[in-house]
Amino acid sequence: MPLPPGSAVDALLARRVLVVTGKGGVGKTSVSLALGVLAARRGMRTLVCETSGADNVCGRFGLTSGGYAVTQLAPDLYSMSIRPEAAIEEYLLRMLRFRKLYEMVFRNRVMAPFIDAVPGLHDLVQLGKVFDLERERPAGLVGRRRAWDLLVIDAPATGHGISMLTAPRGMMRLTRAGPFHDNARDVAALIEDPARTAIVLVSLPEELPVSETTELYGRLGNFQAQVACVVLNAVEAGRLPPTYPSLRPALAAGANPAGMDALALADALLRRVNAQDHARASLARLGPPVLDLPDVDAPVLGPTQLDRLADALGGEAEATR
Repeated sequence: MPLPPGSAVDALLARRVLVVTGKGGVGKTSVSLALGVLAARRGMRTLVCETSGADNVCGRFGLTSGGYAVTQLAPDLYSMSIRPEAAIEEYLLRMLRFRKLYEMVFRNRVMAPFIDAVPGLHDLVQLGKVFDLERERPAGLVGRRRAWDLLVIDAPATGHGISMLTAPRGMMRLTRAGPFHDNARDVAALIEDPARTAIVLVSLPEELPVSETTELYGRLGNFQAQVACVVLNAVEAGRLPPTYPSLRPALAAGANPAGMDALALADALLRRVNAQDHARASLARLGPPVLDLPDVDAPVLGPTQLDRLADALGGEAEATR
């Protein structure tokens, strides 16, 4: 059924930060971009952030990536790749103020491996960059209080996604005081605030992704309260009449070879739809709404396919509670 006013998607777009995660290969980046496209359509200045050095978004729009710099994809839609090394350098330079001092202290042969080995540091500084972007003031944008209306974070898959979310608290326990502790505290305040930050889980209508999504939800702990929805991606939209199973024997009895081929295709569709229904029901037991996104049947999703997904999120996806 169409999403009603005040739906899960409307509630999502009322947040400042959306963290999109799930098993690798389920379409996290496509879902992140579809959310970004929808938000931009609604006049929200939106930044889609890839993490851990991933840099795939610009290519989908036929553009050269700006890497750690912001690149405009479409009206009100932008992207950047948050690279841990660049985020660490930016953070430390802001603390030290002088590049020569940074290079002398942190880029020498002794300190560089130590910095890279600090538990959770790479994840923390990436969220730290999100924190900076969330409070960034606009330059040259008259009448705007913030540079960005929405940040969509294409987070790492499953276990690494959890590590990223918990990195601020981990750093607070590790340091107990000082600038790293204070920075981690500020980042945690944003990421753990359900009014500002929501989590979107992405799955496929298949047994293993559903199982991993269920496991991921269980491991989120206190973050479960921030899971605003589960997106069931690549859903087959077609359905057979409910009388098909009872009619099939009669249809098969008089079928020629072409008719049997058609029945085989119908049987495959029925199996897939049944698997989707089972997946949806399993995910619905987690509690958050489950949103269907259609299978757009393309190896790489570009602007045309992303528009279709945004259409679905904007009113044609189905919601199950």
